[in-house]
Amino acid sequence: MRFLTDKIQEILVQAANNIVSKAKDNLDDGNLKNSLKYNNTSSTSVDIIMNEYGIFKDKGVTGANRSDFKGKRKQINKSTAGFKFSGAKKAIGGSKAIDKFIKRKGISSKLYDKDTLNFLIRRSVYQHGIKPTMFLTKPFETYREDIIEEFHRLHEEIKKDIDG
Repeated sequence: MRFLTDKIQEILVQAANNIVSKAKDNLDDGNLKNSLKYNNTSSTSVDIIMNEYGIFKDKGVTGANRSDFKGKRKQINKSTAGFKFSGAKKAIGGSKAIDKFIKRKGISSKLYDKDTLNFLIRRSVYQHGIKPTMFLTKPFETYREDIIEEFHRLHEEIKKDIDG
């Protein structure tokens, strides 16, 4: 029985390692990339863990405005998981994170001060949403077939062992 448990864990750890590695390749350097890892939770399971906002980056968030709103950019990003902005714009928060984003991207303006730029970016994110990146979903779907194939091989190996 120990052999089976070890083999299952080996398959899961290898798959998690492949998924996390490929997902990290899909991300820019930053806190999310650094937080992405896998953890052996038991002898027959592995968890992939990351910062909480990673799920929103992966699946996207639908913007709060209707698709017919009167803005310069009329596209509303759609979440693949049903996440959407609603309620007050204040709920979007993230003022410090936007400040870091502005600095990292070198965004500046002669017309607006830093606080105004921060507000305008947060408002735009609220209105338009966050486009799904699928940085984690695509690697999972890619390696999912490999995981299934490995379990089929293990099954055949067990059948041969029982028969022979």
